[in-house]
Amino acid sequence: MRIQDISASVTLGLLLALPVEFLTQKRHGRQTRLYKEEIKRLEEENLRVRAQISRERDRRRIAWLAGLESSRRRRRAAYSPSMRDIDKESPSGFEAAIQRLLERDGLKAEVIGGRGDQAVDVLAENLAGSKIAVQCKHTVSGRKVAAPVLYSINGTARAVYGASEIVVVTNGSFTRDAEKWGSQYGIVLIGRETLRKWSERADHLYQITDLSIPL
Repeated sequence: MRIQDISASVTLGLLLALPVEFLTQKRHGRQTRLYKEEIKRLEEENLRVRAQISRERDRRRIAWLAGLESSRRRRRAAYSPSMRDIDKESPSGFEAAIQRLLERDGLKAEVIGGRGDQAVDVLAENLAGSKIAVQCKHTVSGRKVAAPVLYSINGTARAVYGASEIVVVTNGSFTRDAEKWGSQYGIVLIGRETLRKWSERADHLYQITDLSIPL
């Protein structure tokens, strides 16, 4: 076959292939556009559903917290020691008092404190089955709880006890470093005045803390 014939054949083949390639590219472009439109629709739907879930959670949270007020009198009658009584407790008595306050508020709780407790004095479980690790620091001199106390429980609460939330409670107060560290690492701190509300006024645990409400 002559070179001219080969060249003509190649040219003809390319010309015939152009419509096919054009149609393929056009079809691909249309499919890509449809995929992008579907992705956008799904993203918008996801945002809508998430917003709806968030609104429902907020509604249930508000209703749940409001419902706690109706049970305040019962909680107060069940167990509401004064701060004077709490101050008189021994360290082990303080742990028992915190356990009773947790149980009063409808949680399961057991005292773990003692040798080998690995910084967790009371282990509680809420209605959703999530565990809350609590460390109790009783003081008779108004001393402040320092950050190293938080380091200890933060290292064991989740790894050893499977807790999803951590609380440190004291009848004293916390140092500035402890407050800063607790806020940074999501450790709930209950100092003297918050403990007073929890105990004497019978505020529910979930009214005085930022713990996740078990809804």
